[in-house]
Amino acid sequence: MTTISIIDDNTSILTSLSLHFQTKGYKTITFADPLEALEHHEKKPADAYIIDMRMPKLTGFEFYSQLCLSLKKDRVPALFLTATDNLEEKALKETTIGDYVLKPYSFNILLARLQKVLSYFKQREEDKTYKLGNLEMMEDKILCRWFGVEIELTKTEFNLLYRLVKRPRVVYSRDQLLDFCYSDDLDVTDRNIDSHIKRLRKKFRKANPEIKFNRITTHYGTGYAWSPQSV
Repeated sequence: MTTISIIDDNTSILTSLSLHFQTKGYKTITFADPLEALEHHEKKPADAYIIDMRMPKLTGFEFYSQLCLSLKKDRVPALFLTATDNLEEKALKETTIGDYVLKPYSFNILLARLQKVLSYFKQREEDKTYKLGNLEMMEDKILCRWFGVEIELTKTEFNLLYRLVKRPRVVYSRDQLLDFCYSDDLDVTDRNIDSHIKRLRKKFRKANPEIKFNRITTHYGTGYAWSPQSV
């Protein structure tokens, strides 16, 4: 079930919107205090956010910016509520952080706008997901799923694995993988690649101990490759 977080200092609006969305099959959580919302969502992100632009402690823009920072994302699905004929509307028209609805609004318009935002972000996430057999790699989250189990990776581990997976069976030398994973100004050796490969194998085996993991193959004297089938 999709969870929508509504942040507005007007408690009447919170109650009304929450009830309307619940009748449409959404789960809602409401906050009259944007700072409380930030503290909550740092640990429990919602699927989408409806944010009032004018609140006592934080503006809608300030809340959105701090939310993205705490979640380590460049953007999150958001819909802003703003009054007509003001500078906020002009600013929202010029930004790309999310859609907005002018007050007063009908719930049907608000719902349609929110569904549009959710659809956009769903497609955006799918575009950043690469699938190969039982492996899924999510570029925006720097993690992968192996037989449905999430595996957290470092950025270097992700880049290394992504390079191997994108071209199965192609053997990459350690020097090639170093070029893919590190900038020229870093003092690293081919042994760094060996260490990353070792950690990747360990993480995959720990994620699914019952599944034999030998997809990252070593080609002695040459380098490494991803095998699309167990070897």
